[in-house]
Amino acid sequence: MAAPQYLGPAGSQSTNPLTAFWRNQVINPEHREGNINIARATVVFILGVAFVRSSFSSALVPVF
Repeated sequence: MAAPQYLGPAGSQSTNPLTAFWRNQVINPEHREGNINIARATVVFILGVAFVRSSFSSALVPVF
């Protein structure tokens, strides 16, 4: 069985994989709208968790 062939560039990989991911997926204009939506949803979730864990969460339950 033959060894799998590398399909990437012939030179050595000089860029950091995290830097490449940041450029290609996070700040790339093609993905920016989706990333903003994910960031908004994350902020709303974190604020909701913080609200429920705070003393203000009793405002959600009426006291009779």
